[in-house]
Amino acid sequence: MDNVIAGSPGAAPVSWRRRVAVWLAFAAILGLAPWCFPSDAALTLMTQMGTAAILALSFNLLLGSTGLLSFCHATYAGIGAYAGVWCMNRIGAQGLAVSMAVVPLAGALAAGAAGATLGFVTTRRAGMTFAMITLGVAELVWVLAAMLPEWFGGERGIPTDRTLGAAWFGVTFATQREIYGLVAVWMFVCTALMYGITRTPLGFLARAVRDNAVRVAFLGPSPSAVRYRMQILAAAFAGVAGALGALNFELVSADAFSLERSGVVLVFTVLGGTTYFAGPIVGAVVGVFVTVMLATLTRAWQLYLGLGFLAVVLFAPGGIAGLIAVHGRAWRTGMARTLWRPYAVACAGLAMGIGGLIAIVEMTYAVRLASGAGQVAASGLRAQAGPGTWGMAGVAVIVGWIIVVRAGRQLRRLAAGAIHATEDRR
Repeated sequence: MDNVIAGSPGAAPVSWRRRVAVWLAFAAILGLAPWCFPSDAALTLMTQMGTAAILALSFNLLLGSTGLLSFCHATYAGIGAYAGVWCMNRIGAQGLAVSMAVVPLAGALAAGAAGATLGFVTTRRAGMTFAMITLGVAELVWVLAAMLPEWFGGERGIPTDRTLGAAWFGVTFATQREIYGLVAVWMFVCTALMYGITRTPLGFLARAVRDNAVRVAFLGPSPSAVRYRMQILAAAFAGVAGALGALNFELVSADAFSLERSGVVLVFTVLGGTTYFAGPIVGAVVGVFVTVMLATLTRAWQLYLGLGFLAVVLFAPGGIAGLIAVHGRAWRTGMARTLWRPYAVACAGLAMGIGGLIAIVEMTYAVRLASGAGQVAASGLRAQAGPGTWGMAGVAVIVGWIIVVRAGRQLRRLAAGAIHATEDRR
């Protein structure tokens, strides 16, 4: 994957032809997706992926670029969602000749203003202090939204109708395909803008503040001012995502401010990889897909998502994008021909261990919930949750772990030898 999309912000420059090719490929993927997956269910899923990707990218402007761990990023998305709903209802009530396609602008303005207001306080500190302040802000806004049902609609929320706007070029957003098209356009625009921000002097200053705020202050720029500006920009893009989500679901409630939403954004971003620009996009796509699909297959889907997040943090700090970059580098340098045998063994051990773990989790849920009279469904197979099955699952986990550890050691040894041989040839 090219440095423009998958590479870190500080990666080596690439030719403009390659950069243009990557962006054209990105646009082609967004444009061809509804033709490859035309069902309403698939379009709804891809629409959720697009809004989640914008939100995760905006969050990474804080976490990855500026080094700020925020627990109130969903607050700005919620403000953008409410601004979008209020704007849509005003357009419908007054019959304004305005398309709903511009509603995300209202979300960006409202969330940007909220970021300028709340960020003036939160960005004066960094590190754990910033994280705790944002946690308090998130709780405060959530409680206020619940206490003011006349403004925020309470638990029932505020409904809207996205088809009441003026039809521009015959588009009324009555179908899911039109909503996906709107999200795809906004996603491409927001992605390009956020990528451009990472390449501006402000973006470079933000990374410098992340790495060494004291040195930046010694050179002249104010670290708090840099963090404040990045907070406003990140909040504005979060507002776009929130307004697009309101357009998609035609409803927004006080749950939009919940800490769970901010936690999901954090999980998706870290899952994809914070050091790579496209990491949050990858994490959002994979996270939404896994969340939706697992929720239809098992009651333990939240446990699996948490275990996956924990595994990425411990064993793949670069996230999914980092794994893609490592494999691409090994393929280009020819190391794949040397490492494929232990790599295949490690994958087999990993599959065995994961299979055993899934069996244990599903049997535990079956026994705990007393569902199916002791029967458990795992990967389409039905197995009796008896002592023999528990033992086989436990053995699979242990044996799989041993295989992965030994194969991993061999992989590291062969990779080190291949790197030394490449350096000697140079």
